[in-house]
Parts: sequence; C-alpha cells; structure tokens
Amino acid sequence: MSLTPEEIEKNWKKFEDLCSKLGDRTPAVKELLSEMDERLATCPASARTEYHGAFPGGLVDHSLRVLARLLAINTAYGWKLSKQSMILAALFHDVGKVGLPGKDRNLDFYIEQTDDWKRKRGEVYAYNNDLQYLTTPDRSVFIMQHYGIRLTADEWLAIRCNDGFVWEPNKAYCLKVSPLVYGLMTADYVATMDEKGSNVWPAEKP
Repeated sequence: MSLTPEEIEKNWKKFEDLCSKLGDRTPAVKELLSEMDERLATCPASARTEYHGAFPGGLVDHSLRVLARLLAINTAYGWKLSKQSMILAALFHDVGKVGLPGKDRNLDFYIEQTDDWKRKRGEVYAYNNDLQYLTTPDRSVFIMQHYGIRLTADEWLAIRCNDGFVWEPNKAYCLKVSPLVYGLMTADYVATMDEKGSNVWPAEKP
C-alpha cells in the first residue's frame, strides 16, 4: 500500500480539522502542527513493509484509522468517553515516530535506508540513532509536553500504554486503567491488522 500526494494532503487536512476540536488545548496542538507539519504529514508508521504504513503519510493515515475504530468501540460499549480525549489519544498515540520536536529533518526518527540489501528485504527506512533514545510512547508524551499540550491522567496512560500490557513497562497498569486506555489499545490493534490486509474490522476514517 502507498498514498498519492493528493491522498496525503487530504488526510492532513482531515487531521488538522479534527485538531481544531480540542477546546482550550487547540492552540497548543496547532503550535505542534505548525512546527512539525511537513514532518508529521509525511511520516511513515513503521520502517518495514511487513509491518503497516511503511510509506510517506503512513502515520497520519494510521492515526485516522485508529480514531475511527476508537469512536466505534466507544459507541458499541456505551462508554461515553470524551470526544476530545479520543481525538487527542488516537491522533497522537504514535507521534513519537516523527522524532524530536522542531522543523529540522535531522530530527526525524525514520530516515532513508541506504543499505540496498536491507531495502530489498523490506526495511525501507532506517532508525536515526543520533537521536536521544526514547521509546515511541515516551517520545510521544515528551513531544506533547514540549508544546504545552495538557493531558489528563487517562490520556497520558492511553498514549503511554498503547502498545499493550504484554510490554513489560505497561504490566503494572493492567486492570487499573480507564476504558480509554483499553479502547485505544484495541483500536490500534484492529487498525494495524486491517492495514496489513487482515480485514479484521474494516472501517472508514473519521
């Protein structure tokens, strides 16, 4: 799968529009979008073709799909989660994949893969090892605090734990968190499987 420039632009406009619905946190989010716009809009969702979204614009495309599924889960279970919380958690759960804050492309986490042997085997991006090491969830919440985006405890945990409770650092939170956390985990998994062609739960983007 890949996206045309027109599809990338369409997704980005949808992403921006959703980010205008975050109440008093909108200005801080807009500052993030203004400074990281091109980097975020064209960021892939992963480095390898065997994963998902390993192409320009893959991260925004994936994040929109995650939001669509989170909204559906919220409706199906009657959780009545905050719309702002769902938008914020879903759209920015993996923003750490962009890299570190700023406009400089040298701050990108995913960089060009120059090793032909690796490219032929599906590793289309390399990792920027010049960046300070942070896990993607930690880099995501770091970016948000850098731009002064205030998160509730539930939103922070949803982003921090979105990789699931099988990941050792998240195990302490198992069965001790709100539906937003479980909803985001599930939405992320289902969107990823769908993008990989499993058709677990096809859904339109919001």
